[in-house]
Formats: sequence, structure tokens, C-alpha cells
Amino acid sequence: MKIYFIPGLGFDSRIFRNLNLVSADITYVNWIAPISSKENISVYAARLATKIEEAPEGTILIGHSFGGVMCQEIARIKKVHKIILISSIKSRKELPFNFKILKPLGLHKLFTKKLVANTFQFWGSYQGYKSTEEKELCLNMISKQSNKYLQWALRQLSMWSNLDSSAGTTIIHIHGDFDKTFPISLINNPNFIIPNGDHFMVYKQPDIISEILNKEIENYI
Repeated sequence: MKIYFIPGLGFDSRIFRNLNLVSADITYVNWIAPISSKENISVYAARLATKIEEAPEGTILIGHSFGGVMCQEIARIKKVHKIILISSIKSRKELPFNFKILKPLGLHKLFTKKLVANTFQFWGSYQGYKSTEEKELCLNMISKQSNKYLQWALRQLSMWSNLDSSAGTTIIHIHGDFDKTFPISLINNPNFIIPNGDHFMVYKQPDIISEILNKEIENYI
């Protein structure tokens, strides 16, 4: 069985580093550069999917935030037995209004690493980044991405619909009840609701997330 982790928008595999998983065959898939600012998400997913190897014993994709969106796109290309979403969404209905207007208003073009750093003091704590370690990690992960990728990802998220919901693949949804990025009030029937879980809970509450993941990996069929 092969397990692949995809981090959220602007993040990298370090967001998963506090997890304690029983499986040894784990691969962390980090973001690649988009070909252009208008590359279709399905085309991008096909390129990223070259890093995913189908396994007869089972292939599981685990995605945080926008990484969960990408998992669902890849599942249309590769044979995936199970998708596990962490702090993510399953359809456009779960996408907040402030994300939906980014592309129509061209606001995604304003998003840069410099803007994130300069405004972090105003939104960081609200989004759940409390400790100095958490704040520094968040800013460092984003600083490693290109502005081209960040703007592309926001544009694609703003337009995403997922009309067929990756039909044929089991989806398990783990969500925090204190998530400010994707509010729990918009999430349809999450399988697990984490008390006091914010958008960074995969890093901040690794024990409870690890317990759920280990059980879902064990019972992957």
C-alpha cells in the first residue's frame, strides 16, 4: 500500500512533520511550478500525478487544504482507493464567498510573499498561528513558494467546482470546528470534527489526527 501526502496552498511537507504514522511507505508530494498563470487545474494535476504510483494493495492520498483539492483532481487520473481530506473541501458549495470572488475580481494577482509577510501580524493569530514556532514555520513555508505558484493556486481554488466529487473513490473528511479558512458551517457531513481544531490543526494537534489517519489507513478498503 502506498500513501501520499499533499500539503496546503503555499505550504510544504513540513506541515505533516508532527504526525506519528504506523505505515512506512509514505511519500510527501510538494508543489511544482505551474506552466503558466492560466494552466488548468486538471492539466496541473496530471503533471503532479506523475509522482503518484498506483499500488495493487491500495493507494491513499491525504491532502491538507488545497492539497485535498489536488488529491481529488488526481483521483480522476490515477486509481486511488481512498482520499483523506484534512481541513479541506469537497465541492464548490463548501468554498467560502471570499475565495469565490478572487478570480472574478482579479484579487489573486495581488497575493505575494511580501504581502503575506507584511500583513501576517493582522491575520496570523486569527487563523490559528499562535506560537512563535508556528508563525515562523508558516512564513518560511510560504517564502519557499513562488509568487507565480501562489497566484495560480488561488486562481484555481477560486474557480474550482468538483462536479463529480471524484466518483468511485472513498473520501474521508477531517475538519476542525474552529477553522477560519474553510468554516465548519459550510462543510457537508465531515466524518470527523476536531474540537478546537483550526486550519493548522494537522501540525498543532498531531496526536488526534494521527490516531484517525492510522485507523483509516488500516481500514483502507
